[in-house]
Amino acid sequence: MNERRILLILAAIQFTNIVDFMIMMPMGDILKKELLIGPGAYGILVSSYGLAAGFSSFIGVFYLDNLDRRRALLWAYTGFMIGTLSSAIIPTTSDVHLNYYLFIGTRIMTGLTGGLLGGLVMSIVGDLIPLERRGKAMGIVTLAFSLAAVLGVPIALILVDLFDNNWHVPFYTVSALSAVIGLMAWRIIPPINAHLNRKEAFNPMATVQGVLQSKIQRNALLFTVLLVLGQFTVISFLTPYFINNVGLQQSEIKYIYIAGGAATVLSGISIGKAVDRFGRFRIFTWFAFLSCITMLINTHLPSVSLGWVMFIALFFFTFISGRMIPANTIISAVVNPKQRAGFMSLNSSAQSLASGTSAIIAGAMITQKDEFSPLENYHLVGYLAVSFTLISLLIVRRIKKLSAQAQA
Repeated sequence: MNERRILLILAAIQFTNIVDFMIMMPMGDILKKELLIGPGAYGILVSSYGLAAGFSSFIGVFYLDNLDRRRALLWAYTGFMIGTLSSAIIPTTSDVHLNYYLFIGTRIMTGLTGGLLGGLVMSIVGDLIPLERRGKAMGIVTLAFSLAAVLGVPIALILVDLFDNNWHVPFYTVSALSAVIGLMAWRIIPPINAHLNRKEAFNPMATVQGVLQSKIQRNALLFTVLLVLGQFTVISFLTPYFINNVGLQQSEIKYIYIAGGAATVLSGISIGKAVDRFGRFRIFTWFAFLSCITMLINTHLPSVSLGWVMFIALFFFTFISGRMIPANTIISAVVNPKQRAGFMSLNSSAQSLASGTSAIIAGAMITQKDEFSPLENYHLVGYLAVSFTLISLLIVRRIKKLSAQAQA
C-alpha cells in the first residue's frame, strides 16, 4: 500500500469539495448583485450546501460503518460531481429570482452527497495511518484547504473574470476535475474493510449510543461545532467586506487567496510535524490564540491597500488552517476503528451544520443599505467568532483530561 499516493488522492477529493464550497464566498459580491439579493438571502444561499451536507452526514452515521470505505467514497464522490455540474447548468433561466431558488436547490443536491466525503476521508486516514504518524497525514489532507485557496479559488476567479463575471464557469470546471480525480481514486484506493470483521452483528445505532454514553465524544462534537462557528462566521462575508468596506475590486480578490493559500501550503506539513513532535493539544492552543488576533484585525480593517490586505491574509489563513490540523488529529483519536466512519460522519455532520449556520448567523447580524453600500456590524461578527474560539479552548482542555483518564 502506497500511503502517500492514497493521501494525495484523498487530499484531491477534499480539494474539489472545498473549492465547490469556498468559491461561493469570493463570488459573494457578484452573486448578490447578479441575483439581486441582500446579506440575509446570500447567507441562506451559502448555508444551503452546509445544511444539506449536515443532514446527509448524520444519516451516514447509521450505515457507513457497515460499508467498504472505498466503495462508499466513490459513490459519494460521483454524486458530488453530478450535483456540482447541476449548479452550473440548472440556474440559467431568464428569471433572476427563479435562478436564486434553483441555485439553492442545486446546492442542496450537492451537499447531500458532498457532505459524506469529509467524514469518509478522515475515516480512511484514521484506518490506514497509525496515531503516531497521523498528524503529518492530517497535514497532507488538510493541505486541500490551502491548495483550494492558493490554486482553486484564484483559478476559478480568473475564469469568472475571463467570462465576464459568469459565476457558472467555476462549477463546470470543478465537475470536470472531479471526474478525473474520481477515476484516479477508483484505480489507487484499495478496498478498506477491516472494520467489517466484527464478531457481533452491525448495530446502526451503535455510533449514536456511543456518543451519548461517551463524555469525550460528546465534547469532541461540541469542539467541532465551536471551531467551525469560530471561523466561517467571519469567512462567509470576508469578500463582500473587502469590496464594500475596504475598497478592493472584485478582480483583486484572487490575490488575497493566492497569498493566504501559499502561506498555508508552505506551513501545512511543518504544522503536521509539529503536532507529532509537540502534541496535538499544545499546537492547537497556540494556533487558536493566534487566529483570534487575525480575525479581529480582518473584521476591523479600514480602507487600506491590496498589499496590506494580502500581508494580513498570510497570517489569517495560516492560523485558521493551522488550527484545523491538530483539531482533526484530536477528533480522530476519540473513537475506536470499528465505529470511526460513523463517528467521523457524525462529526462531519456537526461541521457542515455549523458552517451552514455560520452564514445564516452572520447574514442576520450584518446589514447593508443597498448592494453598493458598506457592510455594517461585521466587527460584531468578529467578536462572536473569537468568543466561539475561546470557548473551544476550554472544551479541548476537557478532551485532553478525558483522554488522559482513558489512557490511564
